[in-house]
Amino acid sequence: MRYLFTLFFKCQHLIWIFILCVAFAGCKNDFDDSELRGQIADLDGRLTTLEKLCAQMNTNISSMQTIVNALQQNDYITGVTPITEGESIIGYTITFTKNKPITIYHGKNGSTPVIGIKQDSDGIYYWTLNGEWLLDASDNKINAQGTDGEKGEPGEKGEPGRDGITPVLKIEEGYWYVSYDNENSWKQLGKASGEKGEQGEAGEKGDSMFSSVDTSSDEYVIFTLADGTELKLPRKDSFGIYFSNTLPGISSGETIEIGYTLSKGDEKTLVKTVTSNGWKAVVNPKDNLSGTITITAPDPITDDEVLVFVSDGKEKTVMSAISFCIIILENVQNNTVIVGGGNGDLNLEITSNLEIKAVPKNEWIVLDEQPLGRSLVTNHFHFTIQANEGEQNRTGNIEVQDMGGKVLKTIIVFQGNASKEKLAKEREILIKFYHATNGDQWEDNTNWCSDKPVGEWYGIETSNYNGLIDRIRFVGNFNGNNLSGYLIPELGDLSNLSFLEIQFSKISGSIPEELGKLQHIYHLNLSCNQLTGEIPTSISQMTNLNDLNLQKNQLSGEIPNSIWQMPSLERIELQYNQLSGELPQNINDLKTLDYLDLSYNQFTGEIPETICLLPNLYRLELNNNQLTGALPENIGNLKKLYILNLADNQLSGTIPTTIKQCSELRYIRLNNNQLHGHIIFDFFMQQCTGIGLSNNYFTGSIPVDLASWLLDDNHKSINISYNCLSGTIPWEIVSHPRWVSLRSDFLPQNEGYQLEIPTLYESTDYSEDGKVVILQKATEGNGINVAIVGDGFADVDFTSGHFDNVMHKTMEGLFRLEPMKSFRHLFNVYAVKAVSKHNVFLDGETALEGKYGNSDSPGYARAECNPEILRNKYINKIPNFNTDQDICFVIFNAYTSNAKTTYTSYPQGFSYSISGLGNYTPAGNDLHGFENGICRGFGLTFGKLGTEEWIETFGDIATDATKEKILNYQANGWYANLSVDPENVPWNKFMTDERYTNEDIGIYEGGMYCAFGIYRSSNTSIMRTTIDEVIFNVPSREAIYKRMMRQAYGDSWQYDYEKFVEYDAINRNSIPKLLRRTTDTPKGDSPQYHPVVIIHEQ
Repeated sequence: MRYLFTLFFKCQHLIWIFILCVAFAGCKNDFDDSELRGQIADLDGRLTTLEKLCAQMNTNISSMQTIVNALQQNDYITGVTPITEGESIIGYTITFTKNKPITIYHGKNGSTPVIGIKQDSDGIYYWTLNGEWLLDASDNKINAQGTDGEKGEPGEKGEPGRDGITPVLKIEEGYWYVSYDNENSWKQLGKASGEKGEQGEAGEKGDSMFSSVDTSSDEYVIFTLADGTELKLPRKDSFGIYFSNTLPGISSGETIEIGYTLSKGDEKTLVKTVTSNGWKAVVNPKDNLSGTITITAPDPITDDEVLVFVSDGKEKTVMSAISFCIIILENVQNNTVIVGGGNGDLNLEITSNLEIKAVPKNEWIVLDEQPLGRSLVTNHFHFTIQANEGEQNRTGNIEVQDMGGKVLKTIIVFQGNASKEKLAKEREILIKFYHATNGDQWEDNTNWCSDKPVGEWYGIETSNYNGLIDRIRFVGNFNGNNLSGYLIPELGDLSNLSFLEIQFSKISGSIPEELGKLQHIYHLNLSCNQLTGEIPTSISQMTNLNDLNLQKNQLSGEIPNSIWQMPSLERIELQYNQLSGELPQNINDLKTLDYLDLSYNQFTGEIPETICLLPNLYRLELNNNQLTGALPENIGNLKKLYILNLADNQLSGTIPTTIKQCSELRYIRLNNNQLHGHIIFDFFMQQCTGIGLSNNYFTGSIPVDLASWLLDDNHKSINISYNCLSGTIPWEIVSHPRWVSLRSDFLPQNEGYQLEIPTLYESTDYSEDGKVVILQKATEGNGINVAIVGDGFADVDFTSGHFDNVMHKTMEGLFRLEPMKSFRHLFNVYAVKAVSKHNVFLDGETALEGKYGNSDSPGYARAECNPEILRNKYINKIPNFNTDQDICFVIFNAYTSNAKTTYTSYPQGFSYSISGLGNYTPAGNDLHGFENGICRGFGLTFGKLGTEEWIETFGDIATDATKEKILNYQANGWYANLSVDPENVPWNKFMTDERYTNEDIGIYEGGMYCAFGIYRSSNTSIMRTTIDEVIFNVPSREAIYKRMMRQAYGDSWQYDYEKFVEYDAINRNSIPKLLRRTTDTPKGDSPQYHPVVIIHEQ
């Protein structure tokens, strides 16, 4: 209580001082506050001194009462030990035979109240204040000693005695107060301002109840009070024992040594001890007058004394008692506690037989509460520990003191470095995560669980600022590094984590609630796993989260409503789960949302109109649920909407006309609902690239303008089948080059409704059929014959010049790349006209009976024609054309990437390559992919090269049969660009030739549709893909070069490696590049599929 009052007094003054400082500082910018600061410091020092003085005075009052009791009980003084401060004696510790030891302080005269005692005429000692009797509320003198309650003659009922009362002093609001009723009431005594004493000395030294303690006599100790009263207590017989420590501190099971000195003694003098309750004491004499006593406390400790008897060996025996200051530190070893480097708490349980306090001596250790206790009571001290943000460990001290400030025990507090502890903790978390997710089975676990920094562990990135884990990312090759097992809750303790992505794995179990502790995370992606249970509500505590992706799991239940109130969430992907419930009406609370995909779940109810209040929403996918009702009427408010997918629900009504306000809309899918009304074709054709409205009840007809919309971009798509449309499909659409693939997007319609197909155009003039056009003649050698035949070209395509244009583009495409470009002069190029009945590959007739769209491999199409008609009716029109060695290109008059297949005869025979017009459209006029396709077909047919494509779903690992076939083909001069043995590849000479140092040439795994077991020479080439600026690699150029030279100059031509290298200089890269020699497969490369059919000639 006294501590709280004095603390309040001190703090109150400091608050006023702070206010004055602010006021003064605001008056003048250049105010010199040095004097004020000095006054503040001086005042603070005075207040601290007054607090100390108050504590000493209360100690003196208690000691004074003990002296009175000693007088009353005829007790003896057994020892006087000076208390020093620096080199000055400021008080004494007095020990008695019967009473507890006391401590008294003496000081200088000043302005403090003078508490004293005097013996009245009744023989009883009473308390005095400043020389006058101290009176209670009834004006009675206050006892300073206890009475026995026995007055009068024996047998008569005596008057009850009153126990002595100890006055208590305190300082509050700058004044001294005294209480003599156990602190129930207080009486003001005067100022405690720290003013100067009467003789000019600092008042802070204050007054003492004792003006002096005279210890000069061997018989008595004389205590002189401030008012002159003398109290004289006898010393014990001069034959006695004195101890080096009159109140030693000791703990459970602890052993201490106390020195002793005898006032007199000889060889007959004996010193013995008596103990009880498990205490042990052993006397260790040094000589006749001194020695030590080894004392061991019991465990658990008891509040007992060790009795020491001294005999002179004759007739005198004296006894003295050693009392102890008992300090028990629960769960503390070697007086030291270890705390974590971060912010935390420290709870200490200290048991003592004295009134104690715990005083932290470092500013980073803060005491929250100061309990008081005595008589082996356990005191609970709670400290707040501040984080150690420095680079080094640090130590601090907590002192256990008595109420007079004497240090009884010092507790050392050791605190580690917060950063180092966090790093070590995060390493432990990662190791636990590794084992929980079966890390030994990961595809890549480089450096995991090693002593290398965690930032070098695969999938882990750390902060450049503090080294803590910033990102965890496991994704790639659609396998996510093959993690399995479960997510550990300790991931939530990675306090610096901002990015967590674990995709395409087999993580099961629930999402830990503890992940909600990740306050810095902005990206959470646990998609494509096997997670179950509900989405934890704690995710809403991730206040910085931007992206939430939990798609393709097995999550169930409703989406926590709190997620719609997250302050930063922009993207939600929860598709392909088992989530249920209704979309909330407060969905618009998520103002930052721009991407919402809840497709393929079990959501019910209507789409809330409030969803139209999300200003940033650009992608909304709610397809494949069980939603009902109409489309939101105000959907036009979504000005940024780019993708709208509400397909496969139970929606009804019409498409709101407000949708025309969605000026950014590009893709709309409303398939498989119950919508009706007219299709807003004008808006959709103006805005959209993809339109999906099939399986509804839309009515109306198809506008002619839809044809030009389709022609404008080959990537545009529309599906309006299975509706209630009627009328005739415009001819412009049916004659579209992509009509074959578009037909199923228009037909059929719902039962009772029909769209008519117009009559196809039919050729009437076949006069050009079979005519041969010479596009180029060889100027050197025997001439290498190349034929180009078109299919699906009607008579109008010849008169319009379309056929001629396609033929020339085909020829130019062939000579676009090396080595054909440099040796173009060796070629004869012919075009053969084939007039078809229709120029549409639909229920019509073409000259070569061409067709495409069928495939032996799902997702890919094979183009076909009648090879007998091609060879006998048209190719044979070309003079000197040898079908066993010359090649042919068949060009389908269709703008589709599906019309491409190469047919080669093994070991030799008629070979031809079919190509459509690719992705070329009149609007785009881009023949880049078409030209590359021509060159690739030439490499397959003329160069006898093997495809360098590898697609994991098309064979994965090469079988022994595949490898044997490649070896057989290579024995006949085929597949010079492939190998089944990485140690012995056909292109090894180029790898060792320094002139090819800068080339992309090495050993790459993947070819002949196999990802493993077949090897190629370069990362990419035209034999792998026709996308972008691709070329033939070195082995392919060499194979084509050899075939051209032999066919142009005959069997007399001999291959010379140096001459080829000399020519090939134009293809070599002059920019240095690392030579790669590896069997690694490049990841993530997706080649275009080009079917190759091998015809085995008998």
